[in-house]
Amino acid sequence: MPDKNLAFANIAATPTRNSWSQAYNAGKLFAVLSLEKQHSEEIHAEDISSLGVLGKDILITLEQEFFSLETKDLETIKSAILITAKKIPEEVNYSFVTVTIVKNVLYFFVLGGGRINIKREEDFGTILSSELGDHKKAGSGYLKSSDLIIIQTKQFASLINSEKLSSVVDHQSPAEISETIAPMVHGGEESGAAAIIIKYTKEGEEKVVEETEKEEFLESPVYGERKKLSKNYLAFISPLLLTVKKILQSFNISRSKKGFLAIVVVLVTVFAIGIFLTIKKQNDSKIEALFNDVYPQAQKKYDEGQSLTGLNQNLARESFQASEKILNNAIDKFPKDSKQSKQIADLERKVQDALSQTSGVNSIKAKEVGDNTSSLLSFENKHVGQGFATDGKINFYVTGKSVFKEEKEIIKNDNDWKDPSGLGVYFGNIYILDKVKGGIIKFIPAGSGYAKSTYFTGNTSPDLSKATGMTIDGSIWIIESNGTVLKLTKGKADSFNVSGLDKPFTSPTKIFTKNDFNNVYILDNGNGRIVVLTKDGTYKEQYQATVIKNAKDFEVNESGKKIFILSGGKIYEIGLK
Repeated sequence: MPDKNLAFANIAATPTRNSWSQAYNAGKLFAVLSLEKQHSEEIHAEDISSLGVLGKDILITLEQEFFSLETKDLETIKSAILITAKKIPEEVNYSFVTVTIVKNVLYFFVLGGGRINIKREEDFGTILSSELGDHKKAGSGYLKSSDLIIIQTKQFASLINSEKLSSVVDHQSPAEISETIAPMVHGGEESGAAAIIIKYTKEGEEKVVEETEKEEFLESPVYGERKKLSKNYLAFISPLLLTVKKILQSFNISRSKKGFLAIVVVLVTVFAIGIFLTIKKQNDSKIEALFNDVYPQAQKKYDEGQSLTGLNQNLARESFQASEKILNNAIDKFPKDSKQSKQIADLERKVQDALSQTSGVNSIKAKEVGDNTSSLLSFENKHVGQGFATDGKINFYVTGKSVFKEEKEIIKNDNDWKDPSGLGVYFGNIYILDKVKGGIIKFIPAGSGYAKSTYFTGNTSPDLSKATGMTIDGSIWIIESNGTVLKLTKGKADSFNVSGLDKPFTSPTKIFTKNDFNNVYILDNGNGRIVVLTKDGTYKEQYQATVIKNAKDFEVNESGKKIFILSGGKIYEIGLK
């Protein structure tokens, strides 16, 4: 049964010998999928059929995984999509873009490249865009009534850019937009192009279309300058004529010659003013041309950020930062106090306000609490060690000589590590982060003791000489003194990049997460903050407090929405939002 809050239309190109695409919908689940063989010279006629069979199997799996979820949120839906994506063979290139609407929340995912655009009122922007074949992006945000969402495969996005797309979506239904775009898709060479246009209308609201359009008429800057200069010219020429008349009257020259000389002086003056006006006009034209090249770009990025503010704070912040960069590079190119510099300054103030609202910065006063609030930090406060960890019940620490479980020595250093900077405990295994010897040393339970094991496979060990902290959630997360975050899984480095951070890490010392956490937390002592990242590296928010600058360690209780900080021999607490 179709959802009365949604209207949508599908577009999919005709499959060819080496490429197949499909636009799919089931209830409030929407997906576009394209499949393409990596080596076109090996493709046979039956591959059209085989790609189609594979694609339909993938979409059936998606439907089964999605509708079997008891709770539908960002993490559970993402898990269902990643399970589905495992059915795609390595020899097949793909673009897999999905969105689903739960109440008024939009959850969106891009795997293998693709793009998602949104039109909100008069604003048009990009929610997610990825060109990388193995890149995975996800996010969520609140929808507003009459929002228009367009999900596209990578091939569709390359065929029809955002500017072209924005020009055909105004005041049209999804079906009308589809009719306009379909000839471009079917007439192109991208057989992997597919898209779905979705119109969301909040229940109980009807679409209202204003029939009048507002126009703004702005005075031409060149005309305005001419008007100003003409007044100056008249103000200048009148006293000049009087001055010439007085000078000529002081000489004993006939009236006819005086008249002739006066005309010559006036003509020369007028000629000089004409040259001045011409040069001024040329300079004004150059300045205006530069302004028209710079300002609209910055305004567009600002507007894009505003349209994304309620949907995705991180992407909104990136748009505002792009606008800020354009304005900062341009401001010195315009005369001080000129109309253009004032307009740029006004927009820059708006951008700064928007950045402040989307910064995710929380300045909080930390509250001192008792030792019983954090068993790990209380334990750390009473012992001298170079790394501390807990398995949730029992605390551990490492020194240059041994590893201790509470007060009991369980592993003696047999020249296995030299300068430990982190300790981790996961499913009974002990992991020591050593900046000098071996990087990460793993010890597994063996009888009444522990046996040394190899963590890294082959010659894959990275340089960990700058490592300052470690945490484990199945993968090993490491923070380095230069701000680099490393993610290691099964002895190999994963691709991981931090994005959206307002300023770089400065002397970070600790990192914390757990396998049931949604986020990764980093103690950034140099900036006096704890930074929160999602596990795909996207900046989420940060907490600032005076005690963080000199903090020795910290622990997070995500379900209880608390962060505990060990600083100056005392334990402090701040609340998570």
